[in-house]
Amino acid sequence: MPCAISTPAPVVDGAGAAVAPPLRPIVQATAPERYRVQFTIGQETHEKLRRVQALLRREIPDGDPALVFDRALTALVEQVQKKKLGATVKPRPAASIRPGTDKSVGGSDHLSRYVPRKVKREVWRRDGGQCAYVASGGRRCAERTYLEFHHVQAHAKQGPATFSNISLRCRRHNQYEAELIFGPRPPRADGLHPP
Repeated sequence: MPCAISTPAPVVDGAGAAVAPPLRPIVQATAPERYRVQFTIGQETHEKLRRVQALLRREIPDGDPALVFDRALTALVEQVQKKKLGATVKPRPAASIRPGTDKSVGGSDHLSRYVPRKVKREVWRRDGGQCAYVASGGRRCAERTYLEFHHVQAHAKQGPATFSNISLRCRRHNQYEAELIFGPRPPRADGLHPP
């Protein structure tokens, strides 16, 4: 039996003219490890696509948008991981400000909330890029967005920024655990609840 596709009702603008409603992006599995991706782009993005297709003509002779999209996402993932996680192929050792006087990370110096890039990389790898909060029933949170680096022993209670004391948490579980330690956040001056 064929599946009926519902068409959205036309939208009317302020002048009474019918305007097509915006189409929602589609990401749909079509076969094992194959997906159909459909979305609408603006004029500027279309021009960028055409420009990249021309620049990559030797590597992608037919200008296949799927291959261009894959290359763009690969470059974006590398860029974002480098910025957010300090991911790099050849990590540099931390520069010494004054040899022989620097304190080790997580030693007695707790003034900074800074989490070293090396620790971020190792924690991200260990936690699999997923919130590491485990509920009392043994179920681990599956969230992979809005992740934060969480101090297991709170920074305010002298918790060091070390691999063993830092863990990934989604924003909600990070706030939940902070409230367990410090109590609920006070209401904001404007009367709204804190985020």
